[in-house]
Amino acid sequence: MFVQPVQAADDREPLTFGVFAFLGEERTRAMYQPVADYLNQTLKHERIVLKVLAAGELENALTGGELDIVTTNPTHFMVIRKQIPLTGVIATLVGSEAGQPQHMLAGAIIARADRNDIRTLQDVRGKVVAAPSLSHMGGYRSQAYELFQAGVRLPEQVARLDILGEHQAVVQAVLAGSADVGFVRSGIVEMMGREGSLPAGKVKLIHPQHHPAFLYQVSTRLYPEWPVFAMPHVKEHSVRHVAAALYALEPDNPAARAAGIHGYTVPADYQSVDELSRALRLPPYDRAPEFTIRDAWEKWRLFLILGLATGLLVIALSAALMLALRRARFEQSRSHGLLLSLGEGVYGCDQQGRCIFINPAALRMLGRNEEEVIGQKQHLLFHHHRPDGEVYPEAECPVHLTLDDGQVRRGEEWFFRADGSGFPVDLVVTPLHEDKQRSGAIAAFRDITRRKAMDEKLLHLATTDTLTGLANRRHFLAQVEQEADRIRRFGNLAALLMLDLDHFKSVNDQHGHAAGDAVLKAFAQTVQASLRKTDRAGRMGGEEFAILLPETTPEAARNFAERLRQTVAALPIDFENRSLSVTVSIGVTSLSPADIAPEDALRRADQAMYQAKESGRNRVELLLPEQPG
Repeated sequence: MFVQPVQAADDREPLTFGVFAFLGEERTRAMYQPVADYLNQTLKHERIVLKVLAAGELENALTGGELDIVTTNPTHFMVIRKQIPLTGVIATLVGSEAGQPQHMLAGAIIARADRNDIRTLQDVRGKVVAAPSLSHMGGYRSQAYELFQAGVRLPEQVARLDILGEHQAVVQAVLAGSADVGFVRSGIVEMMGREGSLPAGKVKLIHPQHHPAFLYQVSTRLYPEWPVFAMPHVKEHSVRHVAAALYALEPDNPAARAAGIHGYTVPADYQSVDELSRALRLPPYDRAPEFTIRDAWEKWRLFLILGLATGLLVIALSAALMLALRRARFEQSRSHGLLLSLGEGVYGCDQQGRCIFINPAALRMLGRNEEEVIGQKQHLLFHHHRPDGEVYPEAECPVHLTLDDGQVRRGEEWFFRADGSGFPVDLVVTPLHEDKQRSGAIAAFRDITRRKAMDEKLLHLATTDTLTGLANRRHFLAQVEQEADRIRRFGNLAALLMLDLDHFKSVNDQHGHAAGDAVLKAFAQTVQASLRKTDRAGRMGGEEFAILLPETTPEAARNFAERLRQTVAALPIDFENRSLSVTVSIGVTSLSPADIAPEDALRRADQAMYQAKESGRNRVELLLPEQPG
């Protein structure tokens, strides 16, 4: 297990990290303690205190303000978000299976292998079903949604629904025969098989689904992994520090290996989880409307049947007419009230794209009044240009396309206010029908300016070395991988350089770490100033850097490296009225189509760089790949 070194005194600000005990407290703590220890080793100003809690305990702790940073399953997050104001997701877990990243989760529907009466989703009807809880995404809701799509309603159409608290207990109940069918999260069956608690061939998968690159056996579609989110009272700089530390957790880090995860990435889109909960009317969408058409039918059904039975046709027709009028008035009143109260912008247009209604929220966001909008073409009024100033053809407008083909569309768009300023929106366009004929469309939108700004900030944190401003190791390797793909496809030329500052440790020892940081910054600025727009540079760790030069021959790369070496050697670095100097050893190689992975070329460049070190430092060495044959 990854263990943080013991500190004699720790005056860092404590942050309580709450984790939902989805595997039981002991197993969940064993998984997340390495992550907490890693954060405590990485964070300079904050100290993480791990707290593993059951679902009810987690919600009580959140309500009582006892937690600062929280991670739980996606549906539990949706429930909490409706109850407590949150700052939003700051990172999403990336799981690991056989060394491969798993960005998504799903659910498995299992039965004992010898149950020949349970083969399809329809066979679940009338059976005893076991699940860990109603709030588990992979342990209940994803399976319930698949059954819902197949016409099986839970819990009405099963004999009994047993809630057992833990995934392992569900599998044991299926094996023991106390449950006919079990719901568990993706990976649980494989994990228990590896541990020896589930003998091979004892259970089978119902409704198996195949998802490319997803290594678990599952019965449902895929949903985003666990979110990490912060409470509103947590300081913004602490949120950024925690997010940056999570993004920096590499798959080969001992903490990631001990936790059995691949790391963390930028926040996923949890819209699919929200839509699932709405469809199933599960928390936080478990409250039915106060009055529905079904309620009206239940109220008047006996009256209509008795009226027809007695033959009073006129009275029955009158009652039906009155009912229709009441329904129409109610629906009109309710629709108007909803439009007025909605926080999202909503407007409707006729088949020609002219606005026929708009709610106050939309008018506020657009900076307009109703008289300016009604009767006008929505495209010419709201989104006539793209963000870069290019004209947006009306034929490509999602509203125009929905008016044309009747398909629902959703996506990001760019709207303009009356003063000419623009802002990004999430837009959903739905067709309107009258007498089975398309009569227009309804567009609902919300301003996502703050979300986009946060996404950009988090992406910058995830891809940039905070000290030098260059790409971090993970992002640089991804850029090299992209260039390697282009070389394999098109036969391009590219060169790769590894750079190491000579005697850098002596700078830290003689002048302090602040001076070392100043040297690293000045060196990074010098490297950046020497690059073309297509070139890329990254900090690989410590005083080690790398440069990617697309469309560059080995000889040209060596000449570039020599010029850079001379520039660095002549570079004066001012620090606290002292002038520091540094030299650099550079290894040069070409990025070859024969390289199986970018790491092959990096190792070759690293070898060339060490040759430069061994030859006296402050040198450039070129090492080319061996030619086949």
